[in-house]
Amino acid sequence: MFDNLPSSIGHIRGGKLRALGVTTAQRSEALPDIPAVGEFVPGYEASAFFGFSAPRETSIEIVERLNREINAILADPAAKARLADLGGTTLPGPADGFGKLIADETEKWAKVVKFAGIKAE
Repeated sequence: MFDNLPSSIGHIRGGKLRALGVTTAQRSEALPDIPAVGEFVPGYEASAFFGFSAPRETSIEIVERLNREINAILADPAAKARLADLGGTTLPGPADGFGKLIADETEKWAKVVKFAGIKAE
């Protein structure tokens, strides 16, 4: 099964799940003994991400304020430590940076879907 690390790390640490690998580009700092799949399949990477978004019509002032506040939380040592303990990595940055990440990931996975001939059912 492929799962996001934050929802499975407790089970892995508790011995209820045996992790075979992580799909991030490198090993997770939270589980350093678990290899990255890319160590066996060169170039393999499939990272999950969580983020915040707002409706397209949201004013730039509100978007910028939300971005500042969220980045402040991500910079807080206690929040960073908690997210790291859950296997997460913080990626603070500008709001349009998150939009670019979404666009890049959409393009990347669209190629996979096309190559594999995946169709909606």
